[in-house]
Amino acid sequence: MFVVTPDEIRRIDRRAIDEFGIPGIVLMENAALRVVEVINKYYPLKKRDLVVVLAGGGNNGGDGLAVARHLFFDGVQVEVILLAQPERITGDAKINLEIVRRTGIPVYDALNSDGFQLAEQRLCRASLIVDAIFGTGLSRPVEGIFARIIEAVNDADAPVVAVDIPSGINGDNGHVMGTAVKAEDTVTFGYPKRGNLLYPGREYVGRLHVARISLPSDSAEAIGVKDFTLDKVEAAARIKKRSAAGHKGDFGKVAVIAGSTGMTGAATLTATAALRSGAGIAVLGIPASLNDILENKLTEVMTKPLKDNGTGCLHEDCLDDILDLTENMDVLAIGPGLGRNKAISEILRNIFGRINISIVLDADGLNGISENINLLGQHTQPVVITPHVGEMARLTGLTIAEILDSPVLVAQKFSQEQGIIVLLKGATTVVCEPGGRVYFNTVGNSGMATAGSGDVLTGIIAGLIAQGYDAYEAAVLGAFLHGYAGNLAASLRGEAGMLAGDILEALPAALKELYDLSQKDL
Repeated sequence: MFVVTPDEIRRIDRRAIDEFGIPGIVLMENAALRVVEVINKYYPLKKRDLVVVLAGGGNNGGDGLAVARHLFFDGVQVEVILLAQPERITGDAKINLEIVRRTGIPVYDALNSDGFQLAEQRLCRASLIVDAIFGTGLSRPVEGIFARIIEAVNDADAPVVAVDIPSGINGDNGHVMGTAVKAEDTVTFGYPKRGNLLYPGREYVGRLHVARISLPSDSAEAIGVKDFTLDKVEAAARIKKRSAAGHKGDFGKVAVIAGSTGMTGAATLTATAALRSGAGIAVLGIPASLNDILENKLTEVMTKPLKDNGTGCLHEDCLDDILDLTENMDVLAIGPGLGRNKAISEILRNIFGRINISIVLDADGLNGISENINLLGQHTQPVVITPHVGEMARLTGLTIAEILDSPVLVAQKFSQEQGIIVLLKGATTVVCEPGGRVYFNTVGNSGMATAGSGDVLTGIIAGLIAQGYDAYEAAVLGAFLHGYAGNLAASLRGEAGMLAGDILEALPAALKELYDLSQKDL
């Protein structure tokens, strides 16, 4: 499913109107009908219930006015609070305002001298509120009467259905523009908008419903949209069919370099996740003095002791051992639990550009390479990095606040500059590649914010690359699988008590569900 910016959806609407001759009023009518469908499904209304529609002066307000009319004709008690000078409402929105006035639906002007008090009274009486004040194009802070109305909406007891995006949320980046409506449901049209998916905006959206309004099916491709997200069916369609005659070598060989004293768990989780994601073989390179521990912890994963001079941390002298380990392997996952020492940076300097396989770099591998990020672009095979915000700050020299303010732009820029795949972890993980595609992962839960969760993700991505998935596809599907397994684990354990090992244990079931779903269309 494509994800669009406010500018892109404007271009899509304009194309539908100009090239296909679809009148804007038709798109507005279809949008209103989809909102009414959601209201009828989740909020069956009785005749005594009052629906208050908040309508701004643009097309978003026009959608709301059309919603008011449909509800009124269905026998629902409806009132409209208008947040625009009536004479300044034009086009399709004006047509719907004139129709509403002819029906006899009460329309209150919130911009009058006593408008706020009247609006506040009506909102307090409402059984349901429809938010159609601002659309996705809001780009300046909400102030004055608009801010007061939004606060009154949030103080009211009634649930809120937002039209396209909660008013006050920036449609491009999810920022709260001073204040914003907190909705129980948001009905967005054609495609989800970035602001629907990115935090903090996503927290205000509630349940997101993506509604079709008869836009041409090729709309996103026609204007060059590159952003996308996946639902369960779309993710399932990307799962490769496994050959019934395949052997372990056919399903890929993963080399993992991970772990140090006190962090053998990171190595265990990464290597096991590679196998749990479907890889045929995983070999773990571990500091030699910790090898016996890993031999006891792991059954299916093979281990290779790497020189550590008895310190429990890799030593520069292990480079030849690493080159031997990676020979004839399909992918290298390196970084989890390695610790911070000078040797890691030196090892990475000698690996990048020297081995001829893909690399998945995480955790202490990212910290090690932050001293010489130009190494990333020197590697001849695909590189996937999986930083959290703190690690991204070390790589880019930006502050955490700057990255949180524009996570997509930061990840895109670094991906393009270095020629690598960037998976920036967060509540909405984004996966960027040098060609400009951006994947928004919305699958997962707060229980996944636990030590070791990222190590599992690293292993999943490496395991998928080993099985022949394109590196970007592996990062995208890996993020989805990781989140989906996290949701399965949460359904059994609850979010508060989840461990990374629970995600790992749920991974086969997640894969099976997607694989079974992918076979239904065969």
